[in-house]
Amino acid sequence: CHKGKPPAWAAKAIAGWFGAERRPHYGTAFAAARAGKLGADAALAALAGDATEPAIVRATALAALRAYPQGYDALRLQATRDVDAEVRAAAADSLEAADPALRVQALAPLLSDPVRGVRTSAARSLAGVDRTLFDAAQRRAFDAALAEAIAAQKTVLDMPGARLNLGVIYERSGEPALAEENYLAALKIDPDFTPARANLAQFYGAHGRLPDAERVLAEGVARVPAQGELQYSLGLVLAEEGKLAPAAEALARAAKLLPDRARVHYNLGLALQQTGKPREAERALREAQRLSPNDPAAPYALAVLYAQQQRHADALSAARKAQQLAPDDPQLRQFVQRLEAQVGPGG
Repeated sequence: CHKGKPPAWAAKAIAGWFGAERRPHYGTAFAAARAGKLGADAALAALAGDATEPAIVRATALAALRAYPQGYDALRLQATRDVDAEVRAAAADSLEAADPALRVQALAPLLSDPVRGVRTSAARSLAGVDRTLFDAAQRRAFDAALAEAIAAQKTVLDMPGARLNLGVIYERSGEPALAEENYLAALKIDPDFTPARANLAQFYGAHGRLPDAERVLAEGVARVPAQGELQYSLGLVLAEEGKLAPAAEALARAAKLLPDRARVHYNLGLALQQTGKPREAERALREAQRLSPNDPAAPYALAVLYAQQQRHADALSAARKAQQLAPDDPQLRQFVQRLEAQVGPGG
């Protein structure tokens, strides 16, 4: 309906019905997070903690916060006690990278939750935690919930997602052969299932099998060249292997596909710097700094780049910027002192 009417017309009509000062739609926060935009984590946290939002919205916000493992611990802990089971399960998943002691404190009670989905989410996030952190009752509850999680996935082994979930459980539980078997099975079912491909490549990298990681990612990029995450992961693996020129090419493609991801531009800058392209490296690092102004990594890298070019005043300015963001870094402090000695008083 309403053919020929532009979006502005629809926006004006909605404003007429509900008022111009209505609250922002939660979809804007999810879109920003998927694009990796600056401040998306704060918007997700605000959604997750807003009791006036539907439970499915708060749970989705918590699920998206898994991409931001640092911070928001109080919010995640509070969500584990939510009245809605979907929110509790999402909170358990969002704590998968938290400090092990904190995970046990927050998630051990959920191992006996009346809802199976909550129990299995808690078990997945606790898989791999040192068992000595559990008391005897918690160990029994964990073993039972983990068995439930595995059994639930085994009922749908023809689905790539089930194989991926099993791979994650087995990898965290210290069973690498079973983890690899299930990641490979997921890709056999669906070769374009990016999460399984990314996890398998990460698995190979963690076990020192970089050529296997490169092969898996290159296969994925050949199949889905517009998948920015695969391009980015391939660039990182190539760089780790010392293949800097192809790494820079992959990272450049990733930067075009993920233009709002500061870390992509940062790693591209490092690769360009190491391949003897200082101007391109400077542009990439400046973009990383623009996208993530509170991260000291980009100005630090710029300072090193400028110092290599004998641009000592520019290097000192960038290093001081980095030091403002990381005042307790002793290596950075020494770097600033060396630059100050080279530039001289008042530099």
